Amino acid sequence: MTAIFCAGLCFAVTDVSEETASLVDSFFDLRMNLSLIDGDTEPGMAEILAAIDDFAARNSEKIAALSEQDRIVIDNFIIMERYNYLYGKEGQAKMLREMLGAQREKCESFAKSAGDDALSSYFFCTWADITSCYMVFSISDVLKYATGIEPLYKKALQKYPDFSYILTNIGQYYYFAPKIAGGSKKKTLEFFEQARALAMTDAQKYFADIFLSQLLYERKDFARCEELLSEAESFCHGSYYIAKIRRANENGLSLYQYNRKKSSLDEKSN
Repeated sequence: MTAIFCAGLCFAVTDVSEETASLVDSFFDLRMNLSLIDGDTEPGMAEILAAIDDFAARNSEKIAALSEQDRIVIDNFIIMERYNYLYGKEGQAKMLREMLGAQREKCESFAKSAGDDALSSYFFCTWADITSCYMVFSISDVLKYATGIEPLYKKALQKYPDFSYILTNIGQYYYFAPKIAGGSKKKTLEFFEQARALAMTDAQKYFADIFLSQLLYERKDFARCEELLSEAESFCHGSYYIAKIRRANENGLSLYQYNRKKSSLDEKSN
């Protein structure tokens, strides 16, 4: 596998240990680097999955030395990244649902035993993320778990209001949530702007730029959309992900509209 590197680490003082924050920053760098690979091809997908596994293997001793809560957080990130690339691939739905379901139960069990006061922003946010991913496979799960997601993101923000990743993800929640569940693109814009302003590392800036750019695309602010995509590309030259987003934009779709369209096609083909 070819090693790919973009710019380095710069983690903030957070409500988790320095070791955990450093590992999370390293994983964000990996996420950005993976976007250089064409995951729509079998060789590209194999390289991506190998790189995720390699991260876990290289950092196994560091991860083992973390608290139980922080080990769950790192596992959440790793599981979600595998989900991001495998979702929609033929024959993967059952495996992904089982993997996400088991991890969601692990989060819930730990939270019950530890209590909210002991839980970190990273835990609340990634627990919400895991639950969101788990729900996509079943309408009954949407009805069962959807109302619990916003409170988890809010608790994450209460613990650490300046973490770009949390702001980006709660922004996405408000984008996709129906109005009856608090959905609001105005709120999404506010959170995405905050996420970009507070991003500390190149990887955080990369993802904050991309997500904000696509909401601006929908608002027909094409000049700023392109400015943000160009800035994101400066952090990760040759990003396949950005090239794919630009192609979607050229065809009249934002990233979110493209993903919704892809999801509906997947449902029809399953």
